[in-house]
Amino acid sequence: MRNAFRNAALASSLLLLASCAAYKVPTNAYGPKPYDPYWAVRQKAIESPIYNYVPRKREQLKPLDVRWLTWCFVGNEDDGIFGEYAGKAPYSTNINFGTYCSWCILRNPTHNFDSYVIGSSDWKRHYSYSVIGVGGQKPVRVFSNAAKWPKQDEPFFDIGFNDFKPYVKFNPWISDLFFGWRKSGSFEIKVRADLKKLKKKPPKDTPASNKATPAP
Repeated sequence: MRNAFRNAALASSLLLLASCAAYKVPTNAYGPKPYDPYWAVRQKAIESPIYNYVPRKREQLKPLDVRWLTWCFVGNEDDGIFGEYAGKAPYSTNINFGTYCSWCILRNPTHNFDSYVIGSSDWKRHYSYSVIGVGGQKPVRVFSNAAKWPKQDEPFFDIGFNDFKPYVKFNPWISDLFFGWRKSGSFEIKVRADLKKLKKKPPKDTPASNKATPAP
């Protein structure tokens, strides 16, 4: 227990010292453009003191900067640590510690680690190869170039390699299971139920309803 407290105190001290060290690129260099419709939210985000501890981009860091750890496990290279660049609109207009925890720790845990440390999201070209796929537009496919499949062609069982790293996909009925590397290069583990599959399709019009009413 005493060693645990000592290690925690040492880690806190290192982070405190790191927050005082200058980045190679200042964080305000990643501020919003003047014409950005969400300028106020994104500007408030980039001015947050949390960015002193968690860098916005890895290019800011020097080789021995301890903040490589925070960038790796609790940062977000793509969307910002508040999700301020998550899609067309920010994840939240509330820029605070709660939003940071919700976005980086609960919603997108270890994002940079999965995408750029063990992943290959920054590759300019991605490779996708299926060893065996069942379902979709064909009953069974063996040794197929999955990169050439149509976007709507989604087999319910698929084993293969994305960027030369393995994946397993299994999603019959409402299940949605995935383990491995995505086509985008990021590592993901997903176990959930896709309740959207339970939604009933709108009833088709009966033939009688399509018949024109004869003129009197």
